[in-house]
Amino acid sequence: MQNFFKGFFQLGYVTRDAERAVAAFREKFGPVDFMMNEPGVVDGKPAPTRRIALAWIDDVMTEIIEPDPAQKTIYDDHVPAMAGPIRLHHFGYLIDDHPAMVDRLHGMGYEVPLVGSMPGALDYSYADTRGDLGVWSEFIRLDEGGRAFFNAVPRTMTR
Repeated sequence: MQNFFKGFFQLGYVTRDAERAVAAFREKFGPVDFMMNEPGVVDGKPAPTRRIALAWIDDVMTEIIEPDPAQKTIYDDHVPAMAGPIRLHHFGYLIDDHPAMVDRLHGMGYEVPLVGSMPGALDYSYADTRGDLGVWSEFIRLDEGGRAFFNAVPRTMTR
């Protein structure tokens, strides 16, 4: 059985405005190159996010999510009151067997309210681990397209 924390790679944040959040992040923390992504349809439905900014800082990915305010999402309780700031929402883990992890999460008593797939890219799920970890946990299994996408995310080295 895979260690629950094995594969940690991402700090996921939410914001009201991804562009303003990236600008504020750079102003505070220095030059970090982000890739801005506007998700389209996911599993035949509009994505729950309007924009997602991604950057690797050393070996950890920073994800800044701007949820779609027209939808009820798992991000809503974490969105800051003002545009610009970010708030930690989840830890991200890369995994090898998505169905097995979802089964394991259920067996551990966690709700898994969001499970999805982008064929050829990745499978993902969010577990509500807030009671134990204070934040959600996202689990991602990458296909070749997902690995290529993650490799295209800009990387800032601090060492």
